[in-house]
Amino acid sequence: MSQFSIQEKNQLLGAWAHGWTISRCTDAPIPLADSAYRIQVDLPGHLERYILPGNIPGTIQKLAREIDTPDTWLKICAPHSSIVGLLPERWHIKPPEYLMSKILSHTTVNMPETYSIALTVDGHAVTARVCNQEGKHAATGRMAIHGTHAVFDQIVTEPAHRRRGLANAIMQSLSNHAVSKQAEQGVLVATDEGRALYTTLGWLLASEMTAAVMV
Repeated sequence: MSQFSIQEKNQLLGAWAHGWTISRCTDAPIPLADSAYRIQVDLPGHLERYILPGNIPGTIQKLAREIDTPDTWLKICAPHSSIVGLLPERWHIKPPEYLMSKILSHTTVNMPETYSIALTVDGHAVTARVCNQEGKHAATGRMAIHGTHAVFDQIVTEPAHRRRGLANAIMQSLSNHAVSKQAEQGVLVATDEGRALYTTLGWLLASEMTAAVMV
């Protein structure tokens, strides 16, 4: 059982929705009833997305039946087992994701000697880029601040540079920047692979997430 209450999950979900839009440079999320949000994305294959708490099954089912626009996404704060029976067949359910959180504090950045990291600030978002000693791109990550929350996004290490601790260094650098801006709590949504990494860094699982797209 999650140690996070429904209210805490909804707060994290809302922070993630706002931080995601800052990181991805979209319009701010539009608040809906029951702590849900709609985000206009306007990208090929991703026109808009709905961010939904998991404790409103009736609303989820009604919305899933009413939406008829392909490339609309649902991100639901609940495991697959709770959601699969609520969605019509035209919704394609994606692999599980995980809403995670961590109380932030300043930490040492463990960067391999043959790499360097640089942070670029753009308003309320910051990008971390790691290059090797030849100046070639190796890894990147984004972080956006919303209130006292720091939302981590798009942490990616290039295949040739994996298993060298670069993602750890990016998370540590971004966390330190967030702390310097008075952020207190980190939030992210991880894949299976990402969950394993973030758990080793002290992140806690708040909730499983279900992602689905209308095809």
